Amino acid sequence: MAEESRLSIKEIRMKILFQTTPDCIVTFLRIVAGIIIFPYGMQKLFGWFDGVGIKGTLEQMRARRIPRFIGWLVIIGQSLGSVALISGFLGRIAASGLFVIFTGALIVHLPNGWTMNWFGDKNGEGIEYHVLLLSLLLIVIIKGSGALSIDSWLTSRWL
Repeated sequence: MAEESRLSIKEIRMKILFQTTPDCIVTFLRIVAGIIIFPYGMQKLFGWFDGVGIKGTLEQMRARRIPRFIGWLVIIGQSLGSVALISGFLGRIAASGLFVIFTGALIVHLPNGWTMNWFGDKNGEGIEYHVLLLSLLLIVIIKGSGALSIDSWLTSRWL
């Protein structure tokens, strides 16, 4: 009897992590969010897309008085999180971690106002982009990874 209880708790945990609907719109939004975030992660991890790599990213974070540990979490979160979103593996967890990271980015950009710096006349970018990205991530957190995802495949196979 105790073993059956453990299995049902395990199943509940698995459903929370992996269960998703076969919704193609959620799939599209998840993949778009992953593609948007991917270059940011690769800038920080490998220096691709005109990035500064790990060393430069940690130096930039230190200049903003962000602890080294948090800097590493951002680097790993954006790099692996974007790949997880694109593939649909642990989409809710990836989206949740990225939601925290981009909420921090929104706070950093808040003094620059709402709109992006389209004409180069402001000190930095506004928050409209971050609000849009956070909205996409929130959909994945609530609905899961959608169709064409590893989560969907695992759910159909084991749950």
